[in-house]
Amino acid sequence: MTLFSAIFQSVFKRRDVSILLAFSFLPLLVPTLAGLGETVQVDQEATSSLLGFLISVIEVQYQFILPGIMLGLITASVLRDEIDSRILFLYKDIKRSKIFNAKLLSLFAVYGLFFLATLLVTVVTYFIYRVPQTGFRLLPQEGAATSLHYLLVLIGLNLTLITVLATCSIKKKTMVAVMLGIFFNLFSNTAPMWVGIRYLFPNSYATTLAQQFPLGSAIGLSLILTAIYLGLAYGSARRNFDMIEF
Repeated sequence: MTLFSAIFQSVFKRRDVSILLAFSFLPLLVPTLAGLGETVQVDQEATSSLLGFLISVIEVQYQFILPGIMLGLITASVLRDEIDSRILFLYKDIKRSKIFNAKLLSLFAVYGLFFLATLLVTVVTYFIYRVPQTGFRLLPQEGAATSLHYLLVLIGLNLTLITVLATCSIKKKTMVAVMLGIFFNLFSNTAPMWVGIRYLFPNSYATTLAQQFPLGSAIGLSLILTAIYLGLAYGSARRNFDMIEF
């Protein structure tokens, strides 16, 4: 068994992971959210296509914040709790970079499973609730490429969130990591509306700034920003992990 396999199995068995995966059933609620007024915005026209419906699901997950909280709890338990309990002493003969990379990849894999589960439930829900009303349509009538771009940006934001949480969890307590997850979700959701800083956030180029740039440039800029933030967060997390005592 490889180091990654062993760590992933350990992570996957945690109760918090089961709770996170339970949020993949959120698409079952999306068809009922249109009547909630300003609390949760669900565009009926946008959700008439499968891709649009999926993006609405991901947006609702962000607005509920709870998946971000669970990611914070999982990341903290994988890193902070094992540091405090001295479990990492069991890995003392293994290169630290390998340990950290295996843990981070395990967290990415958990998010990947959560996304795939969300995708599966979304497809089932779409065919049950939306197809009888609007018929089947894979892509929106307009802006399909922009919608795909936005979906990729959301995935990148979640991976960045996990890496930032890892950076924080190595040095701070669990509640600090959870609060950081909440703040990150709220800040990244509202950043495209902030005139002064919107150009610094990748999701702006798939939303408020989408019409100001050619599609290729918008995708390139959002990918560059995502890579920069991921790289900075990863580098900081690696340094923090290298400094801890097993």
